[in-house]
Amino acid sequence: MKLTPAQAALFRECIALTLEAHDEDAMTELCTGSPRRELENITKGVTRMPENASAICIFTLGQLHSIYASITHAVVALPSEETFHIRTGFYRENAIALANSMRSAVRDCMRSDL
Repeated sequence: MKLTPAQAALFRECIALTLEAHDEDAMTELCTGSPRRELENITKGVTRMPENASAICIFTLGQLHSIYASITHAVVALPSEETFHIRTGFYRENAIALANSMRSAVRDCMRSDL
């Protein structure tokens, strides 16, 4: 997946928000499909991206699910558009569009394998 620095920052913030909301590993795994350490590893992976250029990041299907779940969690958990934008640097509708694009890309890949 090709990510811009802003998209990588969104992933990091949404994962951080998810980790803050669920201090127990079991709850984190229930809500994202991954244990806490896996979310931390995803965050480390997108942190290594160049700050001013897009980069290719390779994620497993499980990692994509966890990122998707973290984005959707942030959309629901942050109470206002302003709070969402301040925390993530994205407008809520753009974050939702990114999550939907991820879902569509995975669906298209699954169809092309058939």
